[in-house]
Amino acid sequence: MNRLLLPLVLGTALFHGEAYSAGHLWSQSLPDYSQGYDEQRDPARDLAAATAKASAEGKKVLLLVGGEWCSWCQEMNHFLDQQPDLASQLNRTFVVVKVNVSKQNKNESFLKGYPEYLGVPHFYVLDAKGKLLESFNTGLLEKGDSYDGEKFGKFIAFFQPKTTHG
Repeated sequence: MNRLLLPLVLGTALFHGEAYSAGHLWSQSLPDYSQGYDEQRDPARDLAAATAKASAEGKKVLLLVGGEWCSWCQEMNHFLDQQPDLASQLNRTFVVVKVNVSKQNKNESFLKGYPEYLGVPHFYVLDAKGKLLESFNTGLLEKGDSYDGEKFGKFIAFFQPKTTHG
């Protein structure tokens, strides 16, 4: 019996890890730097690519600081997967760059250029040139054990380009 238990436990752990880091619906069509919190990525290089994209598309940049280990970061992915209209609004407004913070790589040299954050996930909103517009604690968007769609929508709407009617 014990011989069967170890492979079963290992197989379950491997499968769970694979599913945990698998792509999310809300970010499927986005660049690699929007997909996951990869401790091997260079956030400065990712930001350079994101600002070029944001400038070309008339968007802002959203640095999303977190990690694969972070339960609220994973909940945000799940929440956005379940809210396709909100996710679409987010992606029309921002070029998202996920910045890893973990024991293995805290990206301290990159993040020292921004105000200190108290927890993750954390948002830094930048203009298309990379200038900081807002440092935002995502705890303000929470509701119960997930996120509040109305608050999340208001956050996104605040940064959407203002249209002029004429």
